[in-house]
Amino acid sequence: MMKRSVQVGCRSQPGRSLVLVGLVATALTLPVMAQAQQSSNQPGTYAGYKTNTGGLEGPEGVTEQLSVDDIAVPGVLSFPKIEGFFKPWFDWKKRLNERTGLKLQLSYQTLYQRTNQDVPYQDAFGGRWQIQGSWELLNRGGRNPGKLTFRIENRYLLQNGIPPSQLGYQFGSVAPTGTGFSDFGTALTELAWRQELMGGKLKFIVGKISAISWYNVLALSSSMRGFQNTAMQSSLSKPAPGRGIGFGFGYEFNPHFVMVAGIHDANAKTAENPFDTIGEKEFYKSVEFRYYPTTPDRWRWDQVRLQVWHQDALVAKGTPASKGVTFAASRLFDEKWYPFVLAGLSDGNASVFKKDIVAGLGMGLNTRHRAAQDVLGLAVGWGDPSSDLLQQQTTAELFYRFQLVEHLAITPSVQYVRNPAGNPAHNSALVFGLRARITY
Repeated sequence: MMKRSVQVGCRSQPGRSLVLVGLVATALTLPVMAQAQQSSNQPGTYAGYKTNTGGLEGPEGVTEQLSVDDIAVPGVLSFPKIEGFFKPWFDWKKRLNERTGLKLQLSYQTLYQRTNQDVPYQDAFGGRWQIQGSWELLNRGGRNPGKLTFRIENRYLLQNGIPPSQLGYQFGSVAPTGTGFSDFGTALTELAWRQELMGGKLKFIVGKISAISWYNVLALSSSMRGFQNTAMQSSLSKPAPGRGIGFGFGYEFNPHFVMVAGIHDANAKTAENPFDTIGEKEFYKSVEFRYYPTTPDRWRWDQVRLQVWHQDALVAKGTPASKGVTFAASRLFDEKWYPFVLAGLSDGNASVFKKDIVAGLGMGLNTRHRAAQDVLGLAVGWGDPSSDLLQQQTTAELFYRFQLVEHLAITPSVQYVRNPAGNPAHNSALVFGLRARITY
């Protein structure tokens, strides 16, 4: 089951009906998502991309998505002639990689959410497309390759109102219910150089990168393949700066023990020019120690992480300096059962929570058509807000991801928020969601 795991344009607002028609048409014709699981034997691929081994980031990283989304996953429904029609596209991607070292991936995803609360905006509908790639330019095929990674994406509304990332705030939740589905338009969200040294034991990355997808994450922390609520993906006791200029490295002491450290622009805003804020010289710094108790190829699922972080005072925002620790642990049993826990503790100066804890379980479900391809995820979390004026909040999420056709994943979900921290008038709230993802 669990083994599969600057701004460059203006805001885009396509018509809802046109996008829906396009989504349905694409769903019937284009190959998509390889799930965040794979069996222990080597699965087939679409373009022959190799498995990402020992990445610095979690499931939202470019190199990880290139690897996972290329894994061939059969769907409940099959259209052999249509799937065969698009085989030349993947054959071309394979030849491109073999000849030049360039890997490409395109995806389109939508998320619709609706709450049962009587609030100004009861539903939200957003879309997100992205083009990302990895270009191995130095020592290609050797022991110490260097590559350029990039991601261009567009996030936009699919109806008038608010994007899913804002829906939870309507009833007072301090954690977004629709992570990854905002409406910032088109932006270059990653441009970085990644280098391996010492035969892969030392890795570093520099450029415009993420500061939040590196630390305290798990195999189901992806907003496109796993949990949708931010509180279920990672501890919110640590800061969450946008994608900006940063540097990080990882060193493998042995196959079971790795250290990852990084320094990131604490004022970065994902959709804006990273050079606009780096001059303030205010940084988010982190060191994370990772222990892999089983074999190196299971690094995504069998892991224990301990992070120590510090963020400088943000003068313009009036945010004091802050520090804290986070913890994460997970283990895959019988290729189907995936229990995990996340936790964090901080002084609360720069984070949503000053302490929180999340426990959950991922389950691979056998179907009539294939073994352990569908995924059921359940998590429950508690957080103590950094502000004493807010009440403690409990959040739960249940999702079921299934492969409808060979390349289209559908994920219905339900979230329950008890005692929304920002609004004592609401004792609880429900959020129903439906996510679709196509990759090719």
